[in-house]
Amino acid sequence: MGNDRYDVIIVGAGPAGSSAAQLCAENNLSVALIEKGEFPGSKNMFGGAIYSETTATIVPTFWEEAPLERPITEEKIWFMEPNSVVEVGFTGYDFAKSPYNSFTVIRSRFDRWFADKAVQKGAHLLTSTLVENLVYEKLGLTGKKVSGVRLEDGSEIYSEVVILAEGGWANLAEKAGLRDNINSKMLTIYIKELLALPQGVIEARFNLEKNEGCSIGMVSYPTAGAIGKGGIWTNRDTISLAVGGFLDQFNQKGLNIYQLLYRLKGHPKVKRLIEGAETVQYMYHQIPRGSYDNIPRLYDDGILVTGDAANLISGRHGTEIAMLSGMYAAETVIHAKAKGDFSKKTLAAYGNKLENTFFVDNMKVRKKSKIFYQKHTDSDFLISQLANEVAKVFFTEGFRTEQENINNMLKEVENIQPLSKTLSDLYQAVWHWRVL
Repeated sequence: MGNDRYDVIIVGAGPAGSSAAQLCAENNLSVALIEKGEFPGSKNMFGGAIYSETTATIVPTFWEEAPLERPITEEKIWFMEPNSVVEVGFTGYDFAKSPYNSFTVIRSRFDRWFADKAVQKGAHLLTSTLVENLVYEKLGLTGKKVSGVRLEDGSEIYSEVVILAEGGWANLAEKAGLRDNINSKMLTIYIKELLALPQGVIEARFNLEKNEGCSIGMVSYPTAGAIGKGGIWTNRDTISLAVGGFLDQFNQKGLNIYQLLYRLKGHPKVKRLIEGAETVQYMYHQIPRGSYDNIPRLYDDGILVTGDAANLISGRHGTEIAMLSGMYAAETVIHAKAKGDFSKKTLAAYGNKLENTFFVDNMKVRKKSKIFYQKHTDSDFLISQLANEVAKVFFTEGFRTEQENINNMLKEVENIQPLSKTLSDLYQAVWHWRVL
């Protein structure tokens, strides 16, 4: 297995763990990076994109060597009804060249590469290794400090500090008393299908050049009225198609996520894009919602929590936040090593670093969004229905004056719900609604 003592043990070789491992190893700390999967990324799933500015903070000019799929030049949102779509989007051709904006990636490839960067710096990667519990040492008369981990086979590895980057379920963080038991109200659930198509076919159907990619967020229809979304991401020779949303709502409404994916594939707009594609792989994942109120205690004597395990997700920004939180955890550990003090008093610097980040600020602002969704559980459905009904009337040609068209559009709005309620909902949605 290797050494039985390190400066730092990191549990989980996803973006948070590998980011922390790389920086610690660069600063001459001995690092054990422990991954329960056969290889980093073998058990991970996300929509399909990483963001350049964040990733370059960890690995400058990463695009020159990382296993990337396509730089994203088109970002779209589809407001979907059963037989229509209102499309909103942006195309930026500058995003197809350095320093880029974002890339589609496949996690099984990217995470493996990212973890290997830490190994190249000196981290010791242990795969197919399950951490069953934490190991403690006494601290004073009544206290205790995390001093390592116990593996599934009963063996123990020791360290000055442990960084938990274990993902959304965060069993070790719960055992350490840093977070409460996870429940369905705190999670989202997603399923993704990877579909193979020739590179040229993808480019023709999505109107892309060879070095261009597309990201599409889909509202309302994919989740059959529950709060959530669907998504399409174009890879080099595959398409990532995903659907998911609030787990508690799926349970309440009796929705089957596999049936939702099958239903989405049958939508006329989606069906034409994936026609003839062959299924490569199905993936399933549960992810924290990313509420500021649900951020757990982030540190204690000899331990830090990062990434999904710390509920650090803001909208569609999960992977980049994981990388940054791993980096901030590593900076804190490096300082603690120099000081020779891994107490929670020293490790509290990690919490201070996070409090001053853009993503935690965003999470604070979005606290009111939680209340919005509690009061407006049908917001995605209504926004999409309103957009499609009004657009249908607007684009339907006939023997009508412009004033008659306007009156018909207003009538469609009133058919959905009272106009005053619609205007109030739209005003609130401007401040709180987020699909991605």
